[in-house]
Amino acid sequence: PLSEQAIVDALAQRKRVFVDVTADWCVTCKANKYNVLLRDEVQSALTAPDVVALRGDWSRPSDAISAFLRQRGAAAVPFNQIYGPGLPEGEILSPLLDKADLLDVLHQAGLVRADVTHF
Repeated sequence: PLSEQAIVDALAQRKRVFVDVTADWCVTCKANKYNVLLRDEVQSALTAPDVVALRGDWSRPSDAISAFLRQRGAAAVPFNQIYGPGLPEGEILSPLLDKADLLDVLHQAGLVRADVTHF
């Protein structure tokens, strides 16, 4: 289940996090699910050992999910965001998901950015 603590915990374990906030009544959410999220390549990426997938269901009003979305400047679903060692602040994806973009951002999230020392 989706929570701020679940994101913090996963990042502390150096995992990548895929956040999916959806609703049964959301047509774009259904399109994302069938056109992108259920594709074999995406399912394989999202079930990798270092990926934590969190889902928020906004099918019925939820103050917690509303607050989660507001904190990220969002007011509607679908809402998807990816975090990881390479993206500790998270990157919000387009409401209409694109398989290549999702996989690219998920890859970027796993990259550890080296500290650069200037001499």
